[in-house]
Amino acid sequence: MRIVCTLLFTIACAIAWSQNRTVGTIVLTDEALDGYTFFSPFSGRSAYMVDNCGALVNKWDQNTLPGLAAYFQKSGQMLRTYKVSPTGPFTSASNAGGLALVNWENETVWSYELNTDTELSHHDAVQMPNGNFLMLTWELIFEDELLSLGRAENQIAPQGFSWGERIIEVKPIGTNEIEIVWEWRIKDHLIQDIDSSLLNFGVVSDHPELFDINLPDITSSNSHSDFDYNHFNAIDYNEELDQILISVRNSDEVWIIDHSTTTAEAASHEGGNTGMGGDILYRWGNPSAYKGASISKQRLFGQHGVHWIKFGPEKGKILIYNNGNGRPGTDFSTVEILVPPLLEDGRYEKQAGVPYGPEATEWKYGDDESQRFYSPFLSNAQYLDNGNILVNAGSPGDIFEINADKEIVWKYIIPLFGDFPATQGDNVNNNSSFRAYKFSKDFEGFEGIDIILGSTIEEDDNPLICEDPNSLSNAIDENEIVIYAVNGIVRFDNPSADLVQVQCFDIAGRLLDSFGFDQMEYSYSNEELPQGLLVFKVILNSGVAVSRQVVLIN
Repeated sequence: MRIVCTLLFTIACAIAWSQNRTVGTIVLTDEALDGYTFFSPFSGRSAYMVDNCGALVNKWDQNTLPGLAAYFQKSGQMLRTYKVSPTGPFTSASNAGGLALVNWENETVWSYELNTDTELSHHDAVQMPNGNFLMLTWELIFEDELLSLGRAENQIAPQGFSWGERIIEVKPIGTNEIEIVWEWRIKDHLIQDIDSSLLNFGVVSDHPELFDINLPDITSSNSHSDFDYNHFNAIDYNEELDQILISVRNSDEVWIIDHSTTTAEAASHEGGNTGMGGDILYRWGNPSAYKGASISKQRLFGQHGVHWIKFGPEKGKILIYNNGNGRPGTDFSTVEILVPPLLEDGRYEKQAGVPYGPEATEWKYGDDESQRFYSPFLSNAQYLDNGNILVNAGSPGDIFEINADKEIVWKYIIPLFGDFPATQGDNVNNNSSFRAYKFSKDFEGFEGIDIILGSTIEEDDNPLICEDPNSLSNAIDENEIVIYAVNGIVRFDNPSADLVQVQCFDIAGRLLDSFGFDQMEYSYSNEELPQGLLVFKVILNSGVAVSRQVVLIN
């Protein structure tokens, strides 16, 4: 037996929860993407997927903290970085060391740990269309080499080393091995203007394709600036361009480099599709980092989660969560869409004497005071199938979806204290999330998976229940129950005359009434019911329960 709800009226209003609701789904409208949201809390050992009402779709219990990114993939598997106990002197909260593929049943199908005296993976890794992985890693660069590369002696940490950025492409082998098939190192693409006796001496502003090794100042407020001169915190791959996008937090920039090179070419300034070897093809966000403009031209402030939009009318543009950490004046975050000036040959337009364009991003959310939100660290945004944008303000654990009019159409506050669920009404903390992603119900990663909804993560006596995924068919047969409202009366057509129990909830999730019937036709009215959107949970004699929304208008 299936249950179908027929709405005689449609509405486009937010389901605004009562003030005592502090976690889980806070806002839900019919403009929200009908789908499932995935997140892996920063301080927890599990990853979660929930529906629009916060009901648990799946949970991956792991024995390690994330380190930091996690993805739900088209394969139906979770790709997750994880923390290990570092062998070398890597002391960042962004440490990883491990990377794993985990199936829907929480079984690890492949894993690898890059953790040596001199190397450690960190932050992020992505799987490429060819099945390989691009991983962000650190390698120790010791004082003698730093000096030979032009780092000022007084700008080297007393410990005598730095964490140099290294990107590796690895081919997974078996269940726990890799083959490194390509690599790129920042130390091959440096410039400095303090020691003319060194080979990489030059005018920094004349070479935006190179990184100034004397950034940042060792005493700056940047993340671990004494060791971590760049702090890559996101990586993405564009198959059509064969290019790599990187978020470089400590210089407040996004970079693009060529992946079409050999490893030897990636260590040089020639070769590849663009002829520039492993040099920086494009950089944007803070031209003062290459002395191309004053600090007043800085546009990014501690950004995270940068990636190419890969479908729809915005395809090829770059989506950025601009944290706003250190923004002039009041700190606040924005989500922005950048249109890089791509040329036909794969390079990026730059006029002599001026910074890389554009002057500003094409689209922005959060700069209006009515839209203000803030996450100093973590965070990302995602362009959704319906054209909405999902925003993960990672530090406070707030995930929300905005429509084309920049209106919030869904909002979810992660209901966790680390690994421990909150109770509705709690004021949560320690619920941060590095990333969050939302998927429509027809996402190919769900193919072959039986979605069974659980309860909400939070303890909640009166949760809102969204549409049961097993009752999505619009077909009507002789055994379906049809629910509709006419002139303030809710009518139930029950062709089989089986006994059913019904519970009625308001939009705040409070139980208003319960009743049962076993007639083929049943009319229900209650003068004490509020007008507007109600939720009827129907429990069949078999024990199957589904919920439907009805608009009650006299």
